[in-house]
Amino acid sequence: MGAIYGLRLVEGPCVIREYTSAATTTYDAGEVVSLADGSVGIGACDACAGVALKDAGGVTTMTPIIHITPDQIWSIGYNGTTALDMIGDTYLMTFTTGAQILTSTTSTPVVTVVGLDPRDGAKAYGRLLVKFIQSTCNLVGLVLA
Repeated sequence: MGAIYGLRLVEGPCVIREYTSAATTTYDAGEVVSLADGSVGIGACDACAGVALKDAGGVTTMTPIIHITPDQIWSIGYNGTTALDMIGDTYLMTFTTGAQILTSTTSTPVVTVVGLDPRDGAKAYGRLLVKFIQSTCNLVGLVLA
């Protein structure tokens, strides 16, 4: 069995807003998206605005997203074997439609591991509990109250 793709909010504030899809973007529900000029597109290492709640549907379709903050805990798949000694490590995320997972440690990390998802424990292609690093959360100009 391969990695489980997409993110799931486990704990923390849940602010949902709707935005139009960017003209030339694709993303699936459960994937990280970025926000630019009022439109959402596939996420990037320094632009994690939220997690899409439905697939991209074109520029006239509104897409609800859960805004990402450093106060939330998310569950995400890992492309390798999960282990307790990963807690506290920082990881890069793959930002490809249909394949968003944690891939490796890197000099430009996106998340910090805070635990193993209790549904999996330590196993090949298991899920990890993570928090997004403050600098990766693209919250400029957003009011989340």
